[in-house]
Amino acid sequence: MKDHPRSMHLDLLARARAALASHAEGDADIAEIIADLDTAILSIDRAPVAWSIPVYLATIGHGHGTTNVVAVSYRGLQVQVATFCRSQWGEINDSRDPGSLDDAMVIRDYFNLHPEDQLTSRMEWIDPDFGYDPERLEIGNYIALSSSHISWPTTEKIDEWITLDPCHRPVSIADTHYGWVIATAPSSFGDKSEIPADLFHALTFARGLGCNYLILDRDASTTDRLPCYEW
Repeated sequence: MKDHPRSMHLDLLARARAALASHAEGDADIAEIIADLDTAILSIDRAPVAWSIPVYLATIGHGHGTTNVVAVSYRGLQVQVATFCRSQWGEINDSRDPGSLDDAMVIRDYFNLHPEDQLTSRMEWIDPDFGYDPERLEIGNYIALSSSHISWPTTEKIDEWITLDPCHRPVSIADTHYGWVIATAPSSFGDKSEIPADLFHALTFARGLGCNYLILDRDASTTDRLPCYEW
């Protein structure tokens, strides 16, 4: 495979686990490998990268301020710094065409000859963040979800509720102009039979995450743990 994105890597591990599972009975070694695969799958699923990676950084000080450059390889960093040097080549006393020089030479000669510009670079290791949320859901005492998690008929019903006196609404709800804020506590519900199933599921989902309020907003994130509806 030419490309091997994270999703394909997870799929490969899952396929390897499935292939071994049929041979695991009575074989402690295979059972141990399957357990290790389960751990690996969970780790990769919980973080963008499940292991520490090197990151290369450069800071270029110049007459207009500071330019910061970052890359996941030294070669990538070198290409970016060389691009800067070529763009500013006219500031040094060198008649050569920078396009005809390799990146390392361009960088070396530019900073050796320039009276002011300076380059510092370093490598740092970035550790995996297992608190990463791949869905990037916005969660506080509330959770913000895309309003696409409720159907159009439900939005029409909500619009009707907004016109009612709060004590006559089946949920405690407020209009935010871009969506709604809804209390998730069952004690705040009126007649539960009036709450559409899609909205009830979204409220249950939010409450399960420990959130007291559900914000439905057209610009918020979606989750594959709830259905999405096309309007």
